[in-house]
Amino acid sequence: MMTKTVIVTGAAGGMGLEALRILAQRDINVVCVDLDQASVSQAINAIGPTKGRFLAIGADVSDDAAVRNYVARAVEEFGALHGVYNIAGIEGNVVPVTEATVEDFDRVVAVNARSVFLNMKYATPHLVAAGGGSIVSTGSYLATRGYPLCGCYGASKHAVVGITKSFALEVAAQNVRANVVAPGATDTRMMRATFESMSSDAAAAEAALVAAIPQHRMADAEEVVATGIWLLLDAPSHITGQVLRVDGGLSAA
Repeated sequence: MMTKTVIVTGAAGGMGLEALRILAQRDINVVCVDLDQASVSQAINAIGPTKGRFLAIGADVSDDAAVRNYVARAVEEFGALHGVYNIAGIEGNVVPVTEATVEDFDRVVAVNARSVFLNMKYATPHLVAAGGGSIVSTGSYLATRGYPLCGCYGASKHAVVGITKSFALEVAAQNVRANVVAPGATDTRMMRATFESMSSDAAAAEAALVAAIPQHRMADAEEVVATGIWLLLDAPSHITGQVLRVDGGLSAA
């Protein structure tokens, strides 16, 4: 049986690194993508020995040619492609909508949402050729909710859910699944930066948000990406077009 090959974007970030740690324990080839190739290589070195082969690629996930090229490189290197885990994302400036610039909006949407579109566009023919596959994208609690000062980010994550649902319907008959893992507050650099941008007292902002979570804590990055990898590789084949929330019960209220 051929060893499966998957692409992970945002591989050098907090969630990306945790995804690599989990995948390193499995016989999976992983094409690890982030903006800076040296950072990706450092991330791969940090996780130690891997059961499958890991390939570091530096690329802008919002760039059409870059995505097309790394998808082609994955197939050239490993012979087939079976999945994509879209983790790459940025928070952008945490400001009211009326104070956001067009450049702010465009960049956040490009990295968070256009990247998902491009990976779907270029990976799908190869997933179909392999007999089927899976694309998992990272949403957010804000993919289905609003929150002050997060309009651009929220818009990008709503877009991830919207395109995933439509795409899942388009490719279901070809044995390709598409789902979203939607984390709530997660203990990452991005979340800490958001607290600092929201308030002059970042600790108080964090405490207020944590108090609203039924489990009274933020998620660990590993909890989120373990869910994403389950959707990518292990979930029953009938699960597609879904948003799986990992938010400590926050969205149940």
